[in-house]
Order: sequence, then structure tokens, then C-alpha cells
Amino acid sequence: MYLCSVNTYWNRYRKHYRDISRLSGPIMVAQLGTIVTAYADTIMVGHYTTQSLAAASFVTNVFNFIILLSLGFSYGITPLVGALQALNSDSKVGAMLRGITVANLTFGAILLLFMTVFYFLLDHLGQPKELLPLIRPYYLIIFASMVPIFFTHVCRQFCDALGHTSLGMWIFITGNLLNIAGNYMLIFGHWGAPEMGLNGAGWSTLGARLFMCIAYMAVIMHTKRYQGIWKGFLASRVKMPELKNIVQTSYPIALQMGLECGIFTFALIVVGWFGTLSLAAYQVILMLSNLGFMIYYAFGAGTAIKISHYNGMGNRVAIGEAAHAGYALTLVFSIIACLIFVVAGKVIIGIFTDDRAVLDIAAGLILPLVLYQLGDATQIAFANALRGIGKTVGIMKGAIIAYLIVGVPLIYVLAVPARLGLTGIYLAFFVSLLTAGIIFHHQFHHSQ
Repeated sequence: MYLCSVNTYWNRYRKHYRDISRLSGPIMVAQLGTIVTAYADTIMVGHYTTQSLAAASFVTNVFNFIILLSLGFSYGITPLVGALQALNSDSKVGAMLRGITVANLTFGAILLLFMTVFYFLLDHLGQPKELLPLIRPYYLIIFASMVPIFFTHVCRQFCDALGHTSLGMWIFITGNLLNIAGNYMLIFGHWGAPEMGLNGAGWSTLGARLFMCIAYMAVIMHTKRYQGIWKGFLASRVKMPELKNIVQTSYPIALQMGLECGIFTFALIVVGWFGTLSLAAYQVILMLSNLGFMIYYAFGAGTAIKISHYNGMGNRVAIGEAAHAGYALTLVFSIIACLIFVVAGKVIIGIFTDDRAVLDIAAGLILPLVLYQLGDATQIAFANALRGIGKTVGIMKGAIIAYLIVGVPLIYVLAVPARLGLTGIYLAFFVSLLTAGIIFHHQFHHSQ
């Protein structure tokens, strides 16, 4: 009886596991390539000086907020393009590409205006005074790299929504290798280049992001695979009803991801109150956290793509089955990430810095980090399932409750009045992300 049940389950879901894995595999490779680059940045900067590592932590996390807002807005591309993909109409897909490009770049311009204002507030955020001379120039270089990354987000999400996830894998791998080589050359002054320290890491990041943007645009404009779509892009004009639909689909996801990243940015400011060593340790643990996130987020993205295709076909049964398979894959890989943290966490931490005080603080955060991975996996799986069917307003409402109402106050209470410090911050992350996961799960099943 048991074997019969297993066979029935496998026969029902194996197509979904296969299809989601096929879509998610290249996304995971590209994501891991991004993590390798972030690791290389942190390792090289961390071995340059602890002050550079702390300054990089602040700037990186501030801009991660903006990057995730832009990325979240671009995630609205998946349900829109994925549904059109089922119609096999290049002209309509090309017209949609023009609309989403206009919408996303306009949103990006608004984000850059916000970051311009933020730059002039750097002196008033309670950060260590000795870090400000390092923070300011690095901030400006990373600011400049936002323009190409906005273009890259549009192109990547567009190609992924069509099911062409392997293109992003190769572009991101190449860009990340260029970034690592640039770091080696510019941070320490190798291969005849000047020693630029933290700013060298910034210039390398800018160069890599320019390359990825140009590579995507060249493929879409000049390869046979996208020829019909590009013609549709050139022949179309953006219409206000279409633009309104794009914005209404995209902005709730941007707000959800912005609020999620916002709790990490708020936590970053709180960590800065504890000093340079805590800020450096927080950056190292975020690197570990991102390793898990990038591994299992790929399956959430693959699930959203597959569900968007089923949604275009109107196949409600397949949507539910794909969501189930996607969640199972996400959980399995989140557990794998947790095992890596428990078994090798201290070894990985030691790669980033030689500072014994930073090592000790970071090592004490491994178990809280493991705890919150499971909540993160749940919210990722069902947020992407909702994204796949275009129910993005529900994602926004759940995010307001989980991140803003629950997360932000809990971070402060556990870190400061409760005196749990960084441990309290990660416990607050766990509660907040698990709350989001429960809400998104409820919304998805009630939308079916």
C-alpha cells in the first residue's frame, strides 16, 4: 500500500519536479556565481582592513535595499510575459518588453533620486565616524553601477519568463569572473594597477555590471532567437492602459522585497550602534545567509515561471501541483544549506577575516542563522507561487504585516531592551520571515 502511494505521488508530480528543476538549475548556478563574487569581494576587502570590511558592509546592505526593490519590480515581468509566452506571439511579447522596460527604468530613476538624498544623510545615521571617509567614495561608485543593473534586471527577468534561464547563467558567470579578476587587480594593486583598496572593489563591480547589461542587450537585439521579439519591440508604442497594468502587477512585489530587505537594512543600522566589530561580523553572517538564500531561491523563481505558463493556459490543477513540488524542492535545499552552516560554518567564517574578535561574534550567530532559513524558505516558495499567478497585491499586504508590523519592532526589542544583540536580531528575522510564509501560504491556497 505504501509503495503504491509513493508510485502514485511520483507519477503525479515527477513532471513538475523535472520542469522546475530544469528551469531552476541555471538560475541556481547564476545565483551561486553571484554569491561567489560577493564572497570574493568580502574576502578580499576583509583581508585588506577590518575598517574596509565594515564600510563595505554598510554600503552593500544599503544598496541591497535598492537592488531588491528594482529586482522585485522586475519580478512583475514573470506573470505578464509568462502568460503571453503560451500564446506564441513574438509581436505581443516584444510590445510587452517595451512597456516593462519603460516602467522599470522609470522606477529605477525614482530609486536613484532617493539614494541621492540618502547620501547627504550619511553623517546623521549614528555610524562609526572612522568609517565615513571610506563609506562616501565607495557609495558613489556603487551608485553609478545601479544604472546598468536596472537594465540587467529587465533583460534577465524577461528571458527567464520565456524559459530561457541558461542565458542568464552564462552572462552572470562571465560577469562574476570579471569582477573577481578586477577585485584582485584593483584592491591590492596587482598586474600593474594602482592599489585602490575598497574603492577598487567598487570600480570592479561597476565594470562587471556594465558588461552584463551590454551582453544581455546584444543577445536580445542581434540573435535569431529574439529577432521576432525585437521587431515587435521596435514596432510597438507604450500605451497607458498597458503601462498601468505593468505597474499594478510589479509594484506590490517591489514593496514586498523592499520591506523584506528593509528589515535587514534597519537591523544594519542597529548593529552599527554596537560598533565596528559587530558590523563586520554581521556582514560575514549575511554572506553565509545569502549562500542559503541563493540556493533555494532559484527553485522559487523556477516555480513562478512554470506557474505563470500554466496560468496562461488556465490549468488550475497544474498550478497547485507545481506549487507543491516547488515548495518541496525549496525545503530540501534549505535543509542542505542549514547542514552546510552547521558542519562548515566556522570554517567559512574564517575565510572572510583574520580578526579573532569578528570571528567569535560571527560564530555565535550560526544557530540563529540556521533557524531562520526554514522560515525564509517557506515565504520564498509561496511568494513566488503567488507571483506566478499574478496575485501580487496579496504579497504586498502580507509583507506589511510580517516585515513592518512584526519584524521592525521585534528587531529593536530583542537587540536593545532585551540585550540579545545580534542573536536577538536573527531571532527576529526568523519570526518575521515565518510569519510571511504562513500568510503567503494561506493566500495562495485561498486563491485556488
